Amino acid sequence: MFHVKHNAAGQGRASLVCLGVGIGLLLVTGLLGTSAAQPPVPGGPGWLPPYDLGGGPSAGLVTGLLLASALVGAVGLGLAMVALRAGWAPDPRRLTVAGAVAAGAVVLVPPMGSADHLVYAAYGRLAATGGNPYTETASDLARAGDPVGRAVEAPWQDTPSVYGPFATAEQWLASRIGGTSAHTTVFVLTLLGAVAFVLTGLLLQRLAGPDHGARSRVALLWSLNPLLLFVAVNAGHVDAFAVAFAVAALVAVRSSPVLAGVLVGLACATKVTLGLFVLALVWGLRRRPKAIAQLLGSAAVVGVLAYLPVGTDAFAQIRENSKLVSLATALRLTVHPLESVLAPDTARTLIGAVGWLLLVVVAWLLAPVVARAARRGPLGGEAVLPDAVGAAALLTLAWLLTAPYSLPWYDVAAWAPFTVLAASAADGLLLARTAFMVCAYVPGRAVPLPDAVDAFARTVRGTVGPYVGVALLLGALWLGLRARRGRVAG
Repeated sequence: MFHVKHNAAGQGRASLVCLGVGIGLLLVTGLLGTSAAQPPVPGGPGWLPPYDLGGGPSAGLVTGLLLASALVGAVGLGLAMVALRAGWAPDPRRLTVAGAVAAGAVVLVPPMGSADHLVYAAYGRLAATGGNPYTETASDLARAGDPVGRAVEAPWQDTPSVYGPFATAEQWLASRIGGTSAHTTVFVLTLLGAVAFVLTGLLLQRLAGPDHGARSRVALLWSLNPLLLFVAVNAGHVDAFAVAFAVAALVAVRSSPVLAGVLVGLACATKVTLGLFVLALVWGLRRRPKAIAQLLGSAAVVGVLAYLPVGTDAFAQIRENSKLVSLATALRLTVHPLESVLAPDTARTLIGAVGWLLLVVVAWLLAPVVARAARRGPLGGEAVLPDAVGAAALLTLAWLLTAPYSLPWYDVAAWAPFTVLAASAADGLLLARTAFMVCAYVPGRAVPLPDAVDAFARTVRGTVGPYVGVALLLGALWLGLRARRGRVAG
C-alpha cells in the first residue's frame, strides 16, 4: 500500500510539473508577439492588457511552442488522472487558486490559435452602433472606416454572427467599454471569459461537494487544464461563457427547476449547441413531470425573450453552418465519395443526418460507462444530479466524436461535466480528442505559412485528422460494446 501511494504521489508531482510547463509555454508564446498564431490587436491604451514583447516570432517557433504546450499539458492531465485514481490527494483549494491565477495570466497575453476574437469584437461593435450582427458583417464596418471592422481577418470579414443573442449582449458590453479600440474590446471579452471559466470551476467544486478527491479532480482537470486555458480562456472563444450557464443550471436543478431552466436557456441563447444540456436536465428529471414542465417552460420564456428582438435572422448563419464539415473529423472522409454522386447540398445534408444517427448510437453504447462513473462519483447519493450530469457528459462526448463540424474549443462543453464524474475509460477518449484537436489547429491564423509549417498543418489536420477521428469513434464503440456485454469498463 505504501508503494502504491508513493507512486501516486510521484505521478502527482510529475503531473503538476507538466501542467505548469504547459501553461508556461503558452504564456511565453503569447509574450513573443504577433505571429502565425497571434493576430495583431490594434488600438490602445498601451498600458492595458494584453501585453506582448513585439518580437515577431517565426511560424515554426510558435507552432512548436504551442504543440509542446499541448502535448506536455496532455501528459500532465493523463498523469493526474492516473495519480488521482491511485489515491493521490492534493489540496483542492490551492489547486483552485493556482487555476484562477493561471486564468488571469493567460488573458494578460494576446489571444492565440485563431482570429475569432476579432470578429467577436466586430459583432459587438455592430450591435453597439445600431447595426445587426446577424445581417451585417465586419466588412460593413470596415467600409465605413471603423477600426474594429478593419482589424477582422479572413475568413470572417463577410460572415454574420452564428451565436445567440446573449453572446451578442456580451460582445455589445465589451464594445461599449472598448469603443473603437479592438485591443480594449478583445481584452474585455477575454476577461469576461476568464471570469466565467473561474466561476465554472467554483460551481463544479460545489457539485463535487465535500469529497476531497472529487474536488481535486475538478481543480486539476478544469481549473489547471492547459488545453482549456488555451482554447477557452486565452483564445477568447464564447464557449467558456456559455458553459458557465449550463453548469450553473446543473447546480440549480436540485432545488429549482425553474431557475435551472432560466440558466440553461441563457446557455442556449449564447450558443445553440448547449441544447444538449437541456436534454440532460430533462433526463435527470424524467421521474418528475411537473419539474420538467417548469424547466422547459422557463427555458422557453428565456429563449423567446432573447430571440424576439433579433427575429429569425439569428438562425440564418446557423442554417448555413449546418452544412459544413470540418477537416479533422471522422465524417470528413465521406465528403468526396458522397459529393461525387450527389449534389453538394444533398451530400452535406446526408452527412449531417449520419452524424446525428452516430451520436445516438455512440451515446447508447457508452451510456453504461458514463452512468457507472456518475454513480461512483460524488453525485451518487443525489436523486437527480447523477443522471443529469452523466447525461450531459455522455451527450457532449458523443457529439464531439460524431459531429461533422467540430473544433477544439467545442470540447469545453464535455470537460465540465466529466470533471465531476468518477474516473472512467471515457476520460481517455476525451483527453485524446482534445489534445489532438488542439495540435491539429495550430498555429491558427488563416495566413500564408512557410512551406514546412504549412505542410505539417495540412497533414495533421486534413490527412491524419479524419483517421484519428475514426479511431476515436471506433474506440468509443469498442468501449461501449464491452460495457454492454457486461465486462469491466471503468
